[in-house]
Amino acid sequence: MDQKALIEVKERWKGKGGGPESESTVTDSKLDKNIVHVWSCNSDISKIIDRCGSAIISVREDRDGVSFQISRSAFRGVSYAFKVLK
Repeated sequence: MDQKALIEVKERWKGKGGGPESESTVTDSKLDKNIVHVWSCNSDISKIIDRCGSAIISVREDRDGVSFQISRSAFRGVSYAFKVLK
């Protein structure tokens, strides 16, 4: 992935809180053994690029948001998105 293009995408979405309908989704499918799909329409886009920009395989951007294909090597797993509560 072109790092210059990633930086441009990052700057466009940095600080975008989004409205009450904004969201980010992660699709972890066993059919896609090497990649994870992520879609977002808020500042999570900038944070994802900061955290794992070198593992981003492709980016598709439109006026509604950004879709990433990210190497599975940068993904911890869906279960790690939750806090341990006792």
